[in-house]
Amino acid sequence: RRALGYTKAINALKSFHKPVTTYQEACSIPGVGKRMAEKIVEILESGHLRKLDHISESVPVLELFSNIWGAGTKTAQMWYQQGFRSLDDIQAPLTTQQAIGLKHYDDFLERMPREEAAEIEQTVRESAQALSPGLLCVACGSYRRGKASCGDVDVLVTHPDGRSHQGILSRLLENLRQQGFLTDDLVSQEENGQQQKYLGVCRLPGPGRRHWRLDIITVPYGEFACALLYFTGSAHFNRSMRALAKTKGMSLSEHALSSAVVRGPRGLKVGPGQVLPTPTEKDVFRLLGLPYREPAKRDW
Repeated sequence: RRALGYTKAINALKSFHKPVTTYQEACSIPGVGKRMAEKIVEILESGHLRKLDHISESVPVLELFSNIWGAGTKTAQMWYQQGFRSLDDIQAPLTTQQAIGLKHYDDFLERMPREEAAEIEQTVRESAQALSPGLLCVACGSYRRGKASCGDVDVLVTHPDGRSHQGILSRLLENLRQQGFLTDDLVSQEENGQQQKYLGVCRLPGPGRRHWRLDIITVPYGEFACALLYFTGSAHFNRSMRALAKTKGMSLSEHALSSAVVRGPRGLKVGPGQVLPTPTEKDVFRLLGLPYREPAKRDW
């Protein structure tokens, strides 16, 4: 919860129309409370936050370990308790995902230039359309939000005919492996018997290229708009959209926008409601009573 508070404050500061210079300005920003404003002012006045001086020596090591793809906080703590202090100390047994994350540790920490993300999207699109003309392939995430760099690339794949996306993922992956584009497989999963998701590692051809994280998700065309909204983000924007839907007796997910949702005393869904037709992202905004917001303006 505290981490979420810091994330909200960071996003609020990024979106503020000018540099913050006073305590009053900091407090006036939605998402920044009094204590957070005090920390901001301390950094403004001294360039430092005293609270950081008291961080345990374990924190940088835990951060080092938890940056391994496939290793969460508990795994990082376990390794620390076992006496590991560096990446070289980490010993088997590792999961397949952790071994791949360790192998590509430095690459995964780098930010992917926007130009390479565009090349990755194009590579997936060309391979997909060679298998089935008319397939739509759209890179989402921070790339679609117009950022100069990305942590990874999520590519959504669908077809307007509502059928041709089915069964395409395994063929597409095999095609990309044969090209040498996919280098490591992390996770494959299926949801609702329709949406399929692949998490892996790719590398563009040419000398000196890095390994990048790539997710490919196939979705039914009827779910495409909600999936596009969800995978574009940002995470804070998505939470805000879901919270608004809930206040209107609706439910928003990567699959659908539903109305007349029945919820129990703790707000948990006990009735699925009725799925609303959402041919485009603009329809999702319209049904929620919002003006359409371009992807580049979804960072708050």
